[in-house]
Amino acid sequence: MFDSFLDINFLYFIFLIIFLISGIVKGVTGIGLPMTSITLLIFFINPLQAIGLNMIPVIIANITQFLSAQNPLKIAKKYYLFGIFMVAGVLVTSLQAATLGDDLIKLLIGLMVMIFALDNLFRRSWSFDLKYDKYWQIGMGSLAGVVGGLTSIWGIPIIIYLILRKVSKEDFVDTTGFLFLIASVPATYGYYKTDVFSLEMIPIAALCAVTAIIGMRLGRIVRRRIDADTFKKYLLLLFLLIGIRMIWSAMGGI
Repeated sequence: MFDSFLDINFLYFIFLIIFLISGIVKGVTGIGLPMTSITLLIFFINPLQAIGLNMIPVIIANITQFLSAQNPLKIAKKYYLFGIFMVAGVLVTSLQAATLGDDLIKLLIGLMVMIFALDNLFRRSWSFDLKYDKYWQIGMGSLAGVVGGLTSIWGIPIIIYLILRKVSKEDFVDTTGFLFLIASVPATYGYYKTDVFSLEMIPIAALCAVTAIIGMRLGRIVRRRIDADTFKKYLLLLFLLIGIRMIWSAMGGI
């Protein structure tokens, strides 16, 4: 089921550790579960398998996050346009992901990781006029759908949009939970139809989801004890280095 140089039992142990770490990252910063898990999984299995394994943990983690929102229905109504265009894009491009090849997928993921890290490290205080919000929702929702369907990292356009919109911290957490959740549903369907995600993955993916939830709870505890901004800065620097490494590898580097 998984192409790896490791013994299968040890590989599954590695999976659980990776999703525990990814859950901690999400618990501390509020984001970054799929970014962290896919980035680390690629060191042990091929990119498409990493994407497939990621689906159930992402769905469960974001159900947990969205249902904890103060007013889930209000969030859904506010960002429905973004959601519609994103879901459409994910549904179409997720059916094409399996045809791209490992190196191109790795290149796309590396670029997404780099953009995410650079944007968060060096962002300026940009914004847009809210009277044009529906056009921003259509544009950024479409972009999130295209890149998300190919890589399952739809969070970068979502995060950039919410930052430009200058939403509150509470709105940011609630909205990412909603948009990440609805993106993962058509993605899972598309990946299942193209064998990126298979039913054989469900048992280990479910265990990974459990460790991710445990990690999220640990992360919330850690967040109260450390400077979350400092943690996030070092994490972003690590993402930047890993993104560069993935791009170099995808382009034929060692």
